[in-house]
Amino acid sequence: MEKKLILPRISGRRLLMFDSNMNFYGVQANYLKDLCELRKNVPDYDQHVNFKIFHSYVDAYVVCPLIGYQYGKRIPMGSSTDGDVGILLEQISKKRSELRFVYQILMLIDEDSEPDEEKRIYRAFKLSESSAEDKERIAENMKIFNEYFFGGIEVLHEQFVDECTDDDSYLRRMYEYVKRFNEEQDGEALKASIDSFLNK
Repeated sequence: MEKKLILPRISGRRLLMFDSNMNFYGVQANYLKDLCELRKNVPDYDQHVNFKIFHSYVDAYVVCPLIGYQYGKRIPMGSSTDGDVGILLEQISKKRSELRFVYQILMLIDEDSEPDEEKRIYRAFKLSESSAEDKERIAENMKIFNEYFFGGIEVLHEQFVDECTDDDSYLRRMYEYVKRFNEEQDGEALKASIDSFLNK
């Protein structure tokens, strides 16, 4: 008889994830400005007039952590002297469910930061701020999430800002990137991995 893993609900208790303004520092903060559409009141708007991938910072915040993981790239946050950017809670709140979903995926599949499968399940689904120890763990998990976010930013910056000089090169690069990314995904392996968690 198959065992079903019963995952606890996370909505009943307040979490420390994605419930405040987010501030990011370092060179990758400037890279993020290169990748996202900017309002003209951004102080250094004129320094980031290149081809854009994302409509907003928060859209990049949803996607880039998975790209960072896919390319095995984690980058620690740098210094505010090298660049800074912020995402307001108002914007984060609109994408909170997507952000938590991506967070949970990363916490489940990232064996480099936690080899033990049961601990990966715990950190993905059971952590809340019910204890000081859990608060520390959430903070460490968010650090991992944000390092993959910075890693994904750098990957996309290399692919689309450093390499694209006109509309044709941008469109060609986008087609090649999406095609390669799809080819690198193993749908059956991913399904089997998810089933292995649920059918214990």
